[in-house]
Amino acid sequence: MWLLTAPAQQSPASKPVVRPCADSWNDSHPNAKKNRPKGSKKESHPETGACIELAFSALEIQEYLQSHARNEQWKTTEDHMTEDSWTFSLELSKEELLRDISDDAKNNRVEWTTGTVRVHVNTARLTDGYTRTIIWASFRGYGRSLDQFAMQKEYWELESNNNFENSIVSVLQTHFVAASPDGTPHVQIRPENLLPISR
Repeated sequence: MWLLTAPAQQSPASKPVVRPCADSWNDSHPNAKKNRPKGSKKESHPETGACIELAFSALEIQEYLQSHARNEQWKTTEDHMTEDSWTFSLELSKEELLRDISDDAKNNRVEWTTGTVRVHVNTARLTDGYTRTIIWASFRGYGRSLDQFAMQKEYWELESNNNFENSIVSVLQTHFVAASPDGTPHVQIRPENLLPISR
């Protein structure tokens, strides 16, 4: 859960540039209900993905993210863009893969060599003028099973530890807070309350 701090002298009528998403944002994930066992409570399963709400348009957010990807020289493939979404794949080294997958995924008895991440960025305009941006990432790992009795696979589907998704939220927060007019107050998402970011 993100903890928030606001400037001490912020006026109640002021509109923050960035704010956290409501707790229910993860329900919009296409697999949220499908992957939940019947009769289980949402709280019993860890949420994946990251979300942020910004006082900017979906176009501005999408354009900045694509500019950031070019500046970082990401080698994206299978790009698909619409007015409110961007889906792409990104090749990962072994080190990058291990940095961004869950501990349970790392414990598979596999000698990893490379990986890929499929990234989904969705932006949606809200009625109060904010734009909600949600990032989901799904990983594939390539390598060789160390279990001699296990069937060798072309790849393994791996669970995210949210490091990659949180890194994009951090990039968006930093850029759009800096891009806001001087004196515009904002709510800060404390970085120590996100998963460690090493990207």
